Amino acid sequence: MPIGTTLTGEIAKLLSLDVDFGDRVNKGDHKIFFALKQLVTEHSWGENSFIQSSRAVAEAMQLALSIDTFLESHFENREFVQLGKLGIARAISLAEAQSKMKPGKENNAPFRMTALSDTWYYSLARQLFTGVPAHRPELAFENVTFVVFNYDRCLQIFLMHAAAMYFRITLPQATQLMQNVRFIHPYGTIGSVFEGSPDYVPFASDQFDLNTVASRIRTFSESSDLAFDIRREVCRAETIIFLGFGFHGQNMALLDVGKDYGIEEPPPKRVFVTTKGLSTSDEGVVRGQISHVLWATPQPLNDMSSISTNNGTCAELFSAYWRSLTN
Repeated sequence: MPIGTTLTGEIAKLLSLDVDFGDRVNKGDHKIFFALKQLVTEHSWGENSFIQSSRAVAEAMQLALSIDTFLESHFENREFVQLGKLGIARAISLAEAQSKMKPGKENNAPFRMTALSDTWYYSLARQLFTGVPAHRPELAFENVTFVVFNYDRCLQIFLMHAAAMYFRITLPQATQLMQNVRFIHPYGTIGSVFEGSPDYVPFASDQFDLNTVASRIRTFSESSDLAFDIRREVCRAETIIFLGFGFHGQNMALLDVGKDYGIEEPPPKRVFVTTKGLSTSDEGVVRGQISHVLWATPQPLNDMSSISTNNGTCAELFSAYWRSLTN
């Protein structure tokens, strides 16, 4: 799935609107254009310069570290924020339709699990499922919370199918199991993957109202309502794993519990971090960032706390720290 500058590049292409007077879309995404028309005609958006703004946003995307940082920079520009959310929703739905997790023929066959055997998803499933009795699959997710800063729903989809396959339960049973697992998306998603939910959007589908889906995307300022939930989970966590995390300041702010302890001594925590592609210097910066948000100190507070980094992929981190994580 596209993230970071790859996602901003995709959004830039979608928002580079060039439209004839006859509403023929020569460049950019036609669904986004018609969503904008719907906003103006059906939702009384009023006076606007959406086409001009879409080109401005598309140009600026090339300079943005991520779509989140761009939207935060322009949170006071109503049109830019709306365009950004439409771009995110459309880009994610298109990426789902091209992903290895898209449904099989006629959308009624599951994806091939073995297509993901070399990804970190399999590594995570092994970590979660090992030692769990087949008649108690819920124990695999006991005391586990996922804070997902990406917009996609791939983790839910994979774990649902993986649980069904491993524990030999039906997909409806696996769906019920996953609905009881704690997932927090600070920046929202395009909808729930669980059929029957009021905001259900089938995975890899484009059969939805784009404006409705875009309204579920949050900027950093709008994610503040989830900050308490995130910090509560971070506070009580004994082990925290950062997988493919960018360590952008606004994201770290949502995890910042160090200052909340006051005169109380923060509880010990073990932290495992992927730092693929980072220099030794930047790894040191990341360790300092983590220490400050968890303990309000430049390093782990005591001998019971630790930060272990791995300059590799997410799968390589699970391989390197398998015994430590299962201890």
